[in-house]
Formats: sequence, structure tokens, C-alpha cells
Amino acid sequence: MNYVKILAGLVLSFVVGLACRKFGIPAASPPVLSGALLVFMMSSGYWLVDRYVARRAAENRRHCGGHALDAKAQAGGSR
Repeated sequence: MNYVKILAGLVLSFVVGLACRKFGIPAASPPVLSGALLVFMMSSGYWLVDRYVARRAAENRRHCGGHALDAKAQAGGSR
């Protein structure tokens, strides 16, 4: 786990919150604790599912058509 990114994210969030409070800009976050907990739980769930899915083998990769940019790169059409 990259603790530098986590620390940078926390510092940045506090700086943005402080600036919004100081200059009277409406913050882009819920003003009540239940809303903040909802955002936290959604973020935690997204992170946990991402970790779970990344550990599993890609069983259906052969069925995936891929991205159009991948097809250009394989055909030699990328610049």
C-alpha cells in the first residue's frame, strides 16, 4: 500500500476543505455526518471490490473483444 498517496490525499482534502470554509465556497461534500459516512463507505466498498477482483484470474478474457485502440496498435496503426 502506498502510504505517501494516502497521506497526500488526506492533506489535499483538508486544504480544500479549509479553503472552501475560509472563502465561503460551498464544499463538494455532504454537510452532515451520515452523508460523510455514506461517501466513506462507498469509497471503501469500491476499494475492497477492486482489491478482490484484481486477485482473481481473468477467466473470461478470451471472450472480450478489447478496446478499439488495442486493435489499431496491433494492426500497426498507432502513431
